[in-house]
Amino acid sequence: MRKVWTIAKREYRAMVGTKAFLVSIIMMPVLMLGSLLAMSLFQRVTDIKERRIVVFDGTREILPRLQTEAEERNQAVRLSIEQGGSSGGPSNQGELPSSLRGELFLFEDAGLQVVADEDRLRFSQQVRDEVIYAFVEIPEQVLDFPMPDDIKVRFYSQDSSFAEARNWLTFMINDFVRSKRLRTMKIDPLDVQRASVPVQVAGMGLVERATSGEILAPREKDRMSDIVLPLIAMMLMFMVIFMAAQPMLESVLEEKSQRIAEVLLGSASPFQLMIGKLLGTVGGSLTVFLIYLAGGIFVLQRRGMLDHFPIELAPWFVAYQIVGVLFFAAIFMAVGASVSQLKEAQSLLLPVWMLMMLPMFMWILILQDPKGTLAVVFSYFPPSAGTTMVLRLATGVSIPIWERLLTLLVMVLATLAVIAVAARIFRVGILWQGKTPRITEIIRWGFRG
Repeated sequence: MRKVWTIAKREYRAMVGTKAFLVSIIMMPVLMLGSLLAMSLFQRVTDIKERRIVVFDGTREILPRLQTEAEERNQAVRLSIEQGGSSGGPSNQGELPSSLRGELFLFEDAGLQVVADEDRLRFSQQVRDEVIYAFVEIPEQVLDFPMPDDIKVRFYSQDSSFAEARNWLTFMINDFVRSKRLRTMKIDPLDVQRASVPVQVAGMGLVERATSGEILAPREKDRMSDIVLPLIAMMLMFMVIFMAAQPMLESVLEEKSQRIAEVLLGSASPFQLMIGKLLGTVGGSLTVFLIYLAGGIFVLQRRGMLDHFPIELAPWFVAYQIVGVLFFAAIFMAVGASVSQLKEAQSLLLPVWMLMMLPMFMWILILQDPKGTLAVVFSYFPPSAGTTMVLRLATGVSIPIWERLLTLLVMVLATLAVIAVAARIFRVGILWQGKTPRITEIIRWGFRG
């Protein structure tokens, strides 16, 4: 054990005692959650673009309403930017949230009674030449009640699928047409609007009893927090395993290629060398977790959101993290011992990475139903069990203790089996030189030695 602990301490210092470790600690969250940070940053960009939109209004009633409402919206956008608010202005009148740039809508009359294909071609070319942003066809029949099924308002632009102008236009036209129909039926639209005020249904947490016997008041749940917290927990588990397992491959490959392993094996057995490296890796992964844990608590405390921190999740996170790191680090070490160059290892590791990232492909489905069949199956599949269970526990859904312990036991047993197989591969492969072994040979090493 003295040799094992000596190797473990050496691996731990080699992992956490470098500038690369510090850089990776800082950069990994940026890489994993960079999209959220970028969205938050660029929401402050105040670039304003004018969107000229030509309208063929067959009803001769909708265009004036669009021009009036668009001018009010444009003024609100300018005022919001001058006051340092959101670049897109307020989301008023049922309007969808704006894009990252402030957009001013300028509606113009096409001045045509009948729209022909030549007209559509001419205005399409103006859109391509960026003379106008878009053009719209509003058929006269949109005011008919009932309206024919084949009648549609057509919005032509180069980005019509994601255009904010199309979303805003859709709401305004439907609001105008609905009011027109109600007046035709001699119903006051204001009465309908007042009667249509929705009833808010609050999502509440479950009622609990404190240790003192007092019944605790339930807290209203925040939908965004219920999504972000499990996502962060899942990504943190992935980052910790990634940062711990990947260096094992590079360390073993370096020692093998430079013949350092031959010197080490003169003082320790292959099994002692492998176990020492694994223990050092676990220590490094726990250091990464503690750094992120302290950082998360600090940020939440500064924002007054410390009560949102799921402290009860931390012990289970550590347990699944340790087993997950051992599981994947053993595989990476076995692969590193089997090959002579990093490019040879990449083809062998691709299936491993796919298994490791499996919960990240299905996290929305698991989040929607943490007790569903998909979530349970992934929880008992060793390569994805740790990440999936952390994701499920972070949702706040009550998962029985026996299920948590059982999934942990499955992971422990699978990890012991992987370590045993990897140890055989490591023992043979660490001294293997020359021709790169075939996959069938590596498998034979794992089961026969």
